[in-house]
Amino acid sequence: MTLAPHAPDAKMRWEDLLSSHRLEFKDGKIRTPDGAPYPTPDGRSPFQIDVDRIIFSSSFRRLQNKTQVHPLSENDHVHTRLTHTIEVGSVGQSLGLMAGAHIVKNLPDDNETTVADIGYMVQAACLAHDIGNPPFGHSGEDAINEWFTTSRLAKDELTSRLSGPELEDLRHFEGNAQGLRIISQLEMKRFDGGLNLTYGTLGSFIKYPRSTSVPDSRRGDYTGLKKPGYYQAERDIASAIAKVCGMTPLEGFDGAWRRHPLVYLVEAADDICYSVVDLEDGWELSCVTFAEVERALAPIARHPDKYQGDADQRWHDLRVEPWYAEKSEDDRIGFLRGKAIGNLVKAAVDAFIANEDALLTGTLDGDLLANTALGADAKACKKLAVEKIYNAPHVLPIEMAGFEVINGLLNSFVRAAIDIDEHLNHGKRLPPQADRIDKLLSGKISDAPNLYGRLMRVMDYISGMTDRYAVTLFRKLQGITI
Repeated sequence: MTLAPHAPDAKMRWEDLLSSHRLEFKDGKIRTPDGAPYPTPDGRSPFQIDVDRIIFSSSFRRLQNKTQVHPLSENDHVHTRLTHTIEVGSVGQSLGLMAGAHIVKNLPDDNETTVADIGYMVQAACLAHDIGNPPFGHSGEDAINEWFTTSRLAKDELTSRLSGPELEDLRHFEGNAQGLRIISQLEMKRFDGGLNLTYGTLGSFIKYPRSTSVPDSRRGDYTGLKKPGYYQAERDIASAIAKVCGMTPLEGFDGAWRRHPLVYLVEAADDICYSVVDLEDGWELSCVTFAEVERALAPIARHPDKYQGDADQRWHDLRVEPWYAEKSEDDRIGFLRGKAIGNLVKAAVDAFIANEDALLTGTLDGDLLANTALGADAKACKKLAVEKIYNAPHVLPIEMAGFEVINGLLNSFVRAAIDIDEHLNHGKRLPPQADRIDKLLSGKISDAPNLYGRLMRVMDYISGMTDRYAVTLFRKLQGITI
């Protein structure tokens, strides 16, 4: 199912979308790519270098202590953001290689992009896809947005001091937008191009190519409008990505573009992993029974193209197989996980190839899995996870505590940012606590050019915390521990 094209000649070109030019700055401005990209000095693909830079970044490393689904879990078998991200990167590389074999056939003869390049490009974007997530996962995002929308300090002190777009950035904190800020601004070359990733990888990463200023009422108009993909601070970077990759502007929206086609593979890799693996974690923690997991995954493991019958029949056919019945529950879960992921990967690639024209015109409706025969089964897995795992009794109290932790940190750090701004711009006395907080951030708050910049530095620091560090720092600031 596709949306009506926005213009008859708006088809994006693979040779632009796969750009190996790097995001670079010169004299404080984004350098316009010209000529051929710089050759790599060691024979690695430019996109393989992107993979390496992301993996060795400190923000990637901190994912090991950030919530995937189960906050502060003491069970070593369940996924953290890091293990989830590594698995998404693995699936993403497979998707990129399989789809890449089709893409390279239609490239101009002088284009040197290889199948492996496209695999690395998708893998790099996958490895960065959750790099901007705050402590406590999506509940952490909710806590930040709620604080900037409803807290007395935000209402009394910020509304009159910030522009409308700046306020929208703070009230719509989003891990995807923060992720772009991290890889293009904060890591490696701070505010000078960040990791200097290729435009092809950056285009594949920016899942929602629009700012925070799109009204919530318009989010359903196009898949890429669902969430913010960049802040005002990164507007020029987002524009450069869209321009270099040839991503077509979305009519009727300022600063919004049609999605890069490889975004759909990154999205599919994430969907495949959490649809399947979250159920495995839920079973490990007794949130769901083995029978519930088996019932959800068996129809996907028994692909309808190969095995006839509806979902119930495919589940029944598998259970009566003698070799399957003899396996332990652990082995059955492992088998179902592996087969389900493999079938979903193939289905997603088939959908990508079948819908290539819609992808290049930016008119595909929904995600790739929704356009496959397994879409309904994958959706059923997500529904089970929401009902039984995401809202499990052991998860909710910790998420509630996470709200209090983030609220407390924001109360202290935003107050400090305001006091520092008043001190620097109006000569008011600098409270000792604000000075200490600025020193804790190595002077990054006072170094920012304005209040919006100071608040974004606060957001960088708090959202970059691991779950455990956020709890520890909150307890120290409250005087609970010293």
